Amino acid sequence: MAEANVNDHSQGGGAKRPKIQITIDGAAFTTRDDDQEAASLLRLAGRDPKLYNLARLVPGGEPTVIKDGKVIDLADGDAFVSVRERMPLTFTIDGVSYTTRDDDQESASLLRLAGLDPAEYDLARIVAGKDPKVFKDEKVLDLHEGDIFISVKQNSPVA
Repeated sequence: MAEANVNDHSQGGGAKRPKIQITIDGAAFTTRDDDQEAASLLRLAGRDPKLYNLARLVPGGEPTVIKDGKVIDLADGDAFVSVRERMPLTFTIDGVSYTTRDDDQESASLLRLAGLDPAEYDLARIVAGKDPKVFKDEKVLDLHEGDIFISVKQNSPVA
């Protein structure tokens, strides 16, 4: 029976589906397809599903992220936002490789990740052709793919 409806629509017969108005990232879109995959809606909004996830806005609540292959039942007035997918990035500390999806972290957190005590060590970023830049423990660092860090033993005052 469902097959007959599909054929009727493609040949112009049968009842027209009602228009559904939705918003994605604040932009309005109209569709007659009341069930679509999240990835399809991202493409409708000009977003690459490999780089973004779709999240449904819920009045008074947190946006709910929907997986790309998930089919969403749409209703008139639904609102969505695209959320940038956090890509894994790799960096090194003292020659040891680490991978994270959190692209901004405190220096102290990175030291702990490397098994070092922030009370005894500082973290320094190595950039070719420049002097190492040493960061205080509370400094939030923007991490980039391939960053190179070294630990620097803090000076202890001699009694």
